[in-house]
Amino acid sequence: MKINPISNQTSFQAVNQKYYQWAKKEAKATQGFGELLEQLRFDVAWGDIHPQDGIDTVNAIIKLNGRTDEGFEHILDGFRRRLAKLK
Repeated sequence: MKINPISNQTSFQAVNQKYYQWAKKEAKATQGFGELLEQLRFDVAWGDIHPQDGIDTVNAIIKLNGRTDEGFEHILDGFRRRLAKLK
């Protein structure tokens, strides 16, 4: 999957553009990210996306959304645990 920085003004190193663009559409339509986050978790779990890239992508979605909740934090914790196992 192609991973690029979302802009020069962010501190995120690698944001998955597929998920970021999907999140932008969801933010305009429903502000519900459940399906998107489940798919992202699946891709990280199966190794299609590196856990750090998942973390950066979720952080970009949180910034796009302007708020965080327990769901985001739960997913970030899972990605962080998976990243720690890789080190």
